[in-house]
Amino acid sequence: MSTTASFAKAQESLRGKKRELYREAILDAAERVFGEEGYEATKVQRIAAEAGVSLTTLYSVLQSKWEIYRAVHRRRLSEVMGLAQGIVQEDMSSLDTLIAGTRMQLAFFMEHRDFTKMQLKEVTAWSTIGLLRSPEQIEALGAGLQLFADLFRQGVKDGYLIDDDPDLMSRMVIASQQVRLGMWMDRGCKEDPDRVADAALRHLLRSFCKTERLASSFAAAGLGDVP
Repeated sequence: MSTTASFAKAQESLRGKKRELYREAILDAAERVFGEEGYEATKVQRIAAEAGVSLTTLYSVLQSKWEIYRAVHRRRLSEVMGLAQGIVQEDMSSLDTLIAGTRMQLAFFMEHRDFTKMQLKEVTAWSTIGLLRSPEQIEALGAGLQLFADLFRQGVKDGYLIDDDPDLMSRMVIASQQVRLGMWMDRGCKEDPDRVADAALRHLLRSFCKTERLASSFAAAGLGDVP
């Protein structure tokens, strides 16, 4: 390869890295602004200012507010779904998978507070796919509900869960998580995330475990004795 060609390739690589840095800065800023103001009230100028880039630079990376909104969801939801798939692929019982998945999901949303504020700002039911705004949200919620439903279905077969509709159980858990995260944020995010997850698991297991399996399920979740 000639010196000129090598130089051109290096320049192209540098431009690509710079563009990716801009993209991450814009998405981080957009999470904050969408979380504070909601989608409708958000101005692209505010996102650019928060990201520390010009409008021209912003539009060279992401061409509209809608594209920015979708990209924010694509990034975070692919992260959480990747974590969920990793847990499902581990060699664990359905109970242990349900426990680990619940802890992971709550921890993720409590860690990414701006993204969670962004979801809660929309005042839509996470358990109802038709109310969501973007294709990324619809796809991720559908996949998440299916993962939970499959775990509940297997838990019924394994004999530790009550024999109820797995799809209903899945939607109830997602709705409960939305309420719990909303209350956690309303209270200033002061409660320890592990305690929030413990409380969520106590509610989940008391709601769906067979009475004779409740003590062993609490033990598996590290919750101590059943109160």
